[in-house]
Amino acid sequence: MATLYIVRHGETEWNAAGRIQGHTDVALSEKGRQQAQALAHRLARVPFDAAYASDLSRASETARIIVGERDVPLATTPQLREYHKGIFEGLTNSEIKRRYPEQFAASVVNDLDFAPTGGESIRQTTSRLAAFVAHLLEHHPEGNLLVVGHGGSLRSAVVALLALPLEANWKFVMGNCALSIVETYPDNAVLRLYNDRSHLNGLR
Repeated sequence: MATLYIVRHGETEWNAAGRIQGHTDVALSEKGRQQAQALAHRLARVPFDAAYASDLSRASETARIIVGERDVPLATTPQLREYHKGIFEGLTNSEIKRRYPEQFAASVVNDLDFAPTGGESIRQTTSRLAAFVAHLLEHHPEGNLLVVGHGGSLRSAVVALLALPLEANWKFVMGNCALSIVETYPDNAVLRLYNDRSHLNGLR
């Protein structure tokens, strides 16, 4: 059995401002680093065998904070990046609605194949994350694995892990520095915890 500790990165200034990030490399804010430290404290006694993170700095820094001084290999990969939001990146929803009204309207319909100009669709993103999950489980059928990514990409990873229909992407949400746990078996995967942010209680 492998146990996956799945973590969305800590907060960024763009998260706080409601700006779409996608593949744009936005650093953690000070609050995001505090969130990562709180989760590191919670997971301090977990004997991780390996750690994986998106190569975008907000995720890789979150992973490094969680791993801390432990002798755990951390691999960063573009496969774990958030799904590419194309022309939406850097904008708020109100700005997108004003600048690209037709694409904004298309983006709020449950269409697996919609992608903003220059971006990815949910179908494409889930395919990318399914490939990552398959590779991960092939190389780590057992052990404790840390996986740090982004709200959208990790949602697709959970859908792939649980063998859910692609439409289930719209049934999940993941907060900054939230913890989810999935146990994997040769013929099944079990969701043990989802979107838990109790470790952030008391943070300013």
